[in-house]
Amino acid sequence: MRRNIRLISMITCLFYGLMLFPALFVNAANDNDAYKAGYSSGLWEGIDAAYSDLEDVKSKNYYKAMPKDADIIANYDLDKETSTYRINFVRGFKDGFREGYNTTYDNPKVEAKPTNYDEALGYQMGEVSGYNDYYAGKSNKWTNAVPGTTKLIEMFRLTNEPNAYKNSFVTNFKAKFQEGYETAYRKAKYEPFKAAIERGAADGAKFGEILGANWGRTDYYSSSISQWDRDLPSDDELKSVFLLDNDSDDYSKSFLSAFKESYRIKYEEAYRTANVNYNLLVFEKGYSHGKDIGLVKGESLARIDLLMGKSNDENRHNFSDNNIINEYKLFNEDEKYREGFISGFREGTKTGYMAVYQSSNFENFMSKAETQVVSINGAQVLSRDNKMSLNIDKGIFYNDVAVSIDKLMGTNIKMPSKDRYVKSSELYNIRVASSYDGLNRDKPIKLSFDYYGPQSGGIYKYLNDNWYYLTSKIDANSITAFINPESITNSSGTYAVFIDTKAWNPDDLRGHWAKDEIVTYLRRGIAGAFEDNTFRPDIPITKAQLLSSMSKVFKWDIKSAEKEVAALQKVADYKDVEPYKELAAYCVKKDYLKVSPENTIRINSQVSYKEAEAMMKLAMGNKNFSWAGVAEKIMKNKDKRSASYDSMDEHITRAEAVYMLYYMTE
Repeated sequence: MRRNIRLISMITCLFYGLMLFPALFVNAANDNDAYKAGYSSGLWEGIDAAYSDLEDVKSKNYYKAMPKDADIIANYDLDKETSTYRINFVRGFKDGFREGYNTTYDNPKVEAKPTNYDEALGYQMGEVSGYNDYYAGKSNKWTNAVPGTTKLIEMFRLTNEPNAYKNSFVTNFKAKFQEGYETAYRKAKYEPFKAAIERGAADGAKFGEILGANWGRTDYYSSSISQWDRDLPSDDELKSVFLLDNDSDDYSKSFLSAFKESYRIKYEEAYRTANVNYNLLVFEKGYSHGKDIGLVKGESLARIDLLMGKSNDENRHNFSDNNIINEYKLFNEDEKYREGFISGFREGTKTGYMAVYQSSNFENFMSKAETQVVSINGAQVLSRDNKMSLNIDKGIFYNDVAVSIDKLMGTNIKMPSKDRYVKSSELYNIRVASSYDGLNRDKPIKLSFDYYGPQSGGIYKYLNDNWYYLTSKIDANSITAFINPESITNSSGTYAVFIDTKAWNPDDLRGHWAKDEIVTYLRRGIAGAFEDNTFRPDIPITKAQLLSSMSKVFKWDIKSAEKEVAALQKVADYKDVEPYKELAAYCVKKDYLKVSPENTIRINSQVSYKEAEAMMKLAMGNKNFSWAGVAEKIMKNKDKRSASYDSMDEHITRAEAVYMLYYMTE
């Protein structure tokens, strides 16, 4: 009685379960017409779907490519057929689709774009005819199916082709037609038997595992002795539940054999596992659970501490017993389970915390330094953590050099104000060691950082206890700048990325030829904008504007001319000079400005190219400086013609002045 009740329950559950998972009902092909028709249709749709997925470079997935049942019924007008016909047609369609898709995807007969059309078309048409003849009950005779020579010439419009091509096409077509036909005919003939055996074994094993495990656990917890075949269904019962009499003998026999073997294995496994699990001490189970959870918790806390720059100290995260009980809802657990859980949690937290913290420190130190020998052909050198790189083009160095990148940790380098700047990278020290002096100073080194921040980010160089903005370009996932190779050859430079929260770009610089240089000087505070937040790059620069920028570039000590300030009060245009009195006094002292015979300085007057050239010669201490060289660089690098080509008495623009200072000093 007990056996019958349990069997009825099993059959009922499995029946409804199978209704929810129709894929498990797929049987091997039978001989009815509906199945054959469905199989043939599904086969070709599967082949077509496989070629489509291959062409679109999609992963292999016949199930995703297969039409839904409703679509199959609609596409093949099955609503007019009996329900039995529809079921068998759809079943055959799915088997055929799966076979056609998987076979074609794994072994495509032609390329997406075939070059030998005669062979490709012959094989494909042969396959179609082979499958059709088999399912039509015809004998394996390809000569009856292949189109005649005349038909082929007509079909593929070969009339106007050369005779040699025409004869070759027909010969190759028929040869491949035969191959495709015979292969498809035999596959259609034998594949259903193979599929039936394989699927029967798979389905039987699946259900045997489910039921065997269920009865194994049930028998143990009901205190029954281990006897795997006590509740094993008979062959007749299994055939009834799974409708095996409606399927092929191959499928049925394979299903029954696999079911029994899997049932026995899973029954015994489940029975013994239940025995072991039941006899585990409650404390040990609680300890194990607590330790596993504690490990995850400790790892999480360590990552937070590392991110926040805190020291290695798991004791700062001390949990009381009540904290643990409340967080993990242990109120209703056995007391011994709670004790074990708490003990394991504390150990796990400590272990997880120490493992992550120490591992992270080790990884940081391992990624700290990178040294690479770069030949004269150039190379890319990556930091050990792969977050910064140097691109050294061939021809920059005339001999092999050693490039080192050192990630600075725990450095005492002065950082910029947190009120304005946000650190967006690690600090890296870069050095190029060379035993020779030979290098091309006109070819820069490209410096790149990983970057995903706003446009106000920039690469900065640490120099003389200050951070200096470098002209930076931001792409989708990186930020780059170019540095003079001489600046890091046999000396070092420290670089990092910062976001300037107060940075802005005047709208009138958009698309301007000197935008990069002007933005660089604006962010460095060397150049200034007007009160309306414009830069007006193409208007002439005044003496006051030019000399102000020069004083910052060349770091003039304008306070040293205090004595000369009083003398300036005697000039006729002192009212104009007063806002710049210290700068003007210094420039008069250094002869950058001259008092005119009319006793004026004209500090707000526009500067000619000739005057700018004279100022630069004095400021640089270089009598050979020539504006013509700067104008040539502007023409070459920016494709912009300077008005100085017409006359040196023309006025230098604000953009040209910035470019001149940038070019001569960077």
